[in-house]
Amino acid sequence: MPKADERSRGDHLGQEDSEVRAAIRFAMLAAITGVGFIIVAALWVSTCPGTGVDTAACGTPQRILLAFGGPLILLAAGLWAFVRTYRVWRDEGTWWGWHGAGWFLLTLMIMTVSLGVAPIAGPALGL
Repeated sequence: MPKADERSRGDHLGQEDSEVRAAIRFAMLAAITGVGFIIVAALWVSTCPGTGVDTAACGTPQRILLAFGGPLILLAAGLWAFVRTYRVWRDEGTWWGWHGAGWFLLTLMIMTVSLGVAPIAGPALGL
């Protein structure tokens, strides 16, 4: 049991740590990938004519895949960050950077679902 004035083993606040830098780098790359996918999907779907012609991105399955692709990327990255949190914690490293990255990515995933799915897959979902 730690004493009152003793820090926990995994708490390295105020120290340089490669795990925190790696978590920030991972979160930023995953966020750019997920949001970039949503932006490209929105631009691609905006080229669909309103006449019902089925082109490469205008069919129902294509629109649904384009709408949920970005959030799925962010979900997978967020879950991976939580797996990495556990592994770093188990090895008594600085785990809190990965934990924060996981919550950031899951929050961004919820934002992309709520803001991006309806405009991209709206007609395909009957919205």
